Amino acid sequence: MNCPTCNKPMRKVRWEITNNFKVGKDFKEYDKVTYECKDDDIWITTEIPLAEKLSVKPSK
Repeated sequence: MNCPTCNKPMRKVRWEITNNFKVGKDFKEYDKVTYECKDDDIWITTEIPLAEKLSVKPSK
């Protein structure tokens, strides 16, 4: 991702999996990434829905 001000590549500073805190069929996970441009002190966070659930519960 490029900085909207200087158009230089931004550094990825954080990555995590988040969710919408719902249950059942409404539950959805997101790929959350935070980028930083140190020159302009700009931070951008994106949350993109995951196509399939990553966490797998063990079966009994």
